[in-house]
Amino acid sequence: MADKISLKLPTDFADPKDWRAHIRETVPPEEVDYTLAFGRTTLFIRFYEGRGTRFPVEFRAELDRIGKLHDPERTALLEALNGRIFAAMTQLLLATSETSNSVTTTCAMPTSPRETAANLLDYLAKKNPLFAPWTHYTKQIQQTPNAPTWEEFVEKKFHRADDPEAEFTLLMGQLGKILVIFRDRNLVLPPLHLERIWFLHHLRGPERNLHARAVVHGLMEALQSCASA
Repeated sequence: MADKISLKLPTDFADPKDWRAHIRETVPPEEVDYTLAFGRTTLFIRFYEGRGTRFPVEFRAELDRIGKLHDPERTALLEALNGRIFAAMTQLLLATSETSNSVTTTCAMPTSPRETAANLLDYLAKKNPLFAPWTHYTKQIQQTPNAPTWEEFVEKKFHRADDPEAEFTLLMGQLGKILVIFRDRNLVLPPLHLERIWFLHHLRGPERNLHARAVVHGLMEALQSCASA
């Protein structure tokens, strides 16, 4: 299974839904849940490799142990491990950011901060299917007479305010508004949040929404720091 999943990761598809559909089509039904979880694990391992950092030995040992078990225990333990790996990744990024970037650096003006924010907005619109509605709303709907608010637009689209997909879409709208401020004010996006935003559309379930809330909150704090600097 490891060989199969290594060939097709979420990053190989424009839409994470296409990746999940691929897994369901190519993997036996009883293996689907574990393969999807293992795909996220592999994505996290690639994150460490991309930064030239060794994947933690304790996680590697736990992953090997889990691989020898059977479902449903195997998938449940892997999902729990993914949560711990993701928490460790966040701490790694935070430590790196705090070491190399102060509030002054965050608010400074590097080569092209406006272009960085603009490129990120374009990337999210193309790659994140639940960010795209915000782009559509701001370009075509928000300017029309008697246009609904963003919240009303999302509620109508999903029909349920408590839908996790609706919550994530609302958060993407908030993220979009914040990124526009960073772009228009020519402010540097904190490196920590740049990498966390990249992961947003590769996560699923409560982990994704929790991560999105943390990103939005962190960027708001960065804006406040820049305003008071």
